[in-house]
Amino acid sequence: MQLAKGPEPTRSLCLTNFQGVSRMMPLAQDQVAYVKSVDHGDITMIQYTSNDSAHTPKDNVEPFQFLEIGFFNGLGYDLYREFMPQGECHSIEIACIEPGPREEGKWPWGNFAEMNPRYQQYLDENRLHCGDGNDVEYLHSVWTKDMKRADAPPLKIVVDDGAHVAEHMAQTVFFWLPRIEPRGLLIVEDIQPISEANAFRAQFLPQLMHDLHYCGDPKEAADSICFPTLFPFLASIHCEMHICVFERNDTPSKELSLEESTIPKSALDLKQCKSMLNGHW
Repeated sequence: MQLAKGPEPTRSLCLTNFQGVSRMMPLAQDQVAYVKSVDHGDITMIQYTSNDSAHTPKDNVEPFQFLEIGFFNGLGYDLYREFMPQGECHSIEIACIEPGPREEGKWPWGNFAEMNPRYQQYLDENRLHCGDGNDVEYLHSVWTKDMKRADAPPLKIVVDDGAHVAEHMAQTVFFWLPRIEPRGLLIVEDIQPISEANAFRAQFLPQLMHDLHYCGDPKEAADSICFPTLFPFLASIHCEMHICVFERNDTPSKELSLEESTIPKSALDLKQCKSMLNGHW
């Protein structure tokens, strides 16, 4: 006699804001995903759920790397480490660079990061990296020297909670999306209602969504896609409330050149992408 199999456990992300409004986002069966973020009192939870383990971290998840851009005072980072015990958690913060005039490449507005009681511990562990999260050369240095080690687990989740400036947010996508392992997630917070982030939502996102829905061969049609360095790695885009979640597809991660990793001039001006103009859709 053959017993009928029950339904496979459902897997999803639960996106919940501080008012308790939730939305479920489906996950692939092999996808690692649970994040918990506190952003200046506005709580966003992004966590793994299933019908056999609701709202609890999975203890059997393989080790993975997590990167936060924007440590600030470390409140969110502390929660990430608590909530993701299998994660090797890294964070980038500009405020802990050498104090001094900004025009000299220094930081004049105080070191917010040292307010965290574990500040020195995180530095000693080489998990807190002091530098500009919008500087491609600095990002490349952190990635190649501190994260892409022979003994390092795969990079699966990146969360941008940094300056909330459109150029910086788009730069995060261009640098990190190709380096995230298949079925990982890149999360950009505070896409609204901050005016400095408007171009990310109004100029960058439409181009990326256009590329996501392109079903031809870009090699056969010049200017058919807007972002050829991102197009091969993107599986889906989910935007809700104040965040966007970019899901990696099954294409292996790739080490792009610094030029390929740098935000292009067209990123925040959709009129520069020919396929976005009238008559090209």
